[in-house]
Amino acid sequence: MIDFLKKTNINEDILIEIIKNNNPSALSSLSINEEECIKIINYMKEIGLTCIDELLINRIDLFLSSFDKFIKKLSKFNIPVLVQLVNTDYATIDIINE
Repeated sequence: MIDFLKKTNINEDILIEIIKNNNPSALSSLSINEEECIKIINYMKEIGLTCIDELLINRIDLFLSSFDKFIKKLSKFNIPVLVQLVNTDYATIDIINE
């Protein structure tokens, strides 16, 4: 169902953790949103986020929106500062929803 994540170099162990930590409805939504999810992951890599695995496991909701909505949420922040904060503690990503 979420094997498409392998295209973004997410390994099998992380896929198992994603499945364990998320409900079937969220996993189904993720697979339906495959193209947008891949765009979000690639953008996260481009800006230097290193905690993508943790975000997929614990904050799958970030990957369920459109790429444009995700970018809009980030646009109100200083990206390098945000990246540094989130790389230090992935839970600080919650500030994008405030």
